[in-house]
Amino acid sequence: MSSDTTPRPGPDAGSEQIGPVVEETPAPGPTQDPAQDPAQGLAQPGAWAERARADRRRRRQVGGALLLAVVTGVATTVLVTLPERTDVPGLATPNDGRYAFPELTLPPLPVGASAPTGSGTKTHAADLRALLLPLPADAVATVPSASPSASASASPSPSASASPSASASPSAEPSLPPVAGRWIPCDRDAMLAVDDADALRLTTDACRGAAAQGWTAADGTRTELRLFRFGSGDEAADYFAGARTMNRTKDVGATRPDDDGVYPIAAGQADVRLSEERSGGAPTGSLCWLQSGDVVALVQMTNPHGVPAQAFRQVVALQSSLLA
Repeated sequence: MSSDTTPRPGPDAGSEQIGPVVEETPAPGPTQDPAQDPAQGLAQPGAWAERARADRRRRRQVGGALLLAVVTGVATTVLVTLPERTDVPGLATPNDGRYAFPELTLPPLPVGASAPTGSGTKTHAADLRALLLPLPADAVATVPSASPSASASASPSPSASASPSASASPSAEPSLPPVAGRWIPCDRDAMLAVDDADALRLTTDACRGAAAQGWTAADGTRTELRLFRFGSGDEAADYFAGARTMNRTKDVGATRPDDDGVYPIAAGQADVRLSEERSGGAPTGSLCWLQSGDVVALVQMTNPHGVPAQAFRQVVALQSSLLA
């Protein structure tokens, strides 16, 4: 037995080593958010506040985008279903008396004939009846007055020598296009004159044909249109000069020239007279003589409650445009 008592390097005395020595590594703890770590929080005091602000900013951006999409969709729906301004209560435009006419179209010309604007003498070769304004909406046609006997000079043309009812019927003459008016004789009733001296001018200036149109509007205003065709522009101008001095008709009493009114005339010349009798500040009768080339037109409107000024200007302007 050895008696060597020299201390040996190694573990503490009195301890025995069993197996290999294994160093223990402490288990890693859970990762802490710097914002939740008290020590880190002291080092970065605004970390949590910065994250909260970023979250609020993102929420505001998403909310703003959603709100914009909703507003855009609602606005689009409203615009698509928005009624017309005139259909909105309180915003409807009041009726100023003008009429709703169908679309105006010029009648076809005979083969080889030229339009009035392209002819040096400005003659109207189209059917005279088709140069009259058609009836406006909601108007009732009135038969123009005509003398039972027609003078020899009243025959408009060979194609128009038939009776008014027959010539205006598409079934009687299917080759003719639909027309607005009808033939009438060139006599006193045709021009609504009350004096034979006025009617005599039609014979003196050789009226070649006359056509008429008439209607009564919903407001009670009655409109009478007359067209007179002459052999030349000079004859028409001579008749126009005399007709404008006629200060009354069988439907309108004493009149005076309307020197203050403005009437848009497409071509030629015009003379307007207003009745001295008035109702509500408006004349009860309005007359306008138009001359365009070889045609002279008479526009007469009457209403015991006053003729609407806008309607009268409208009819004069449209009738003038058909003759231009």
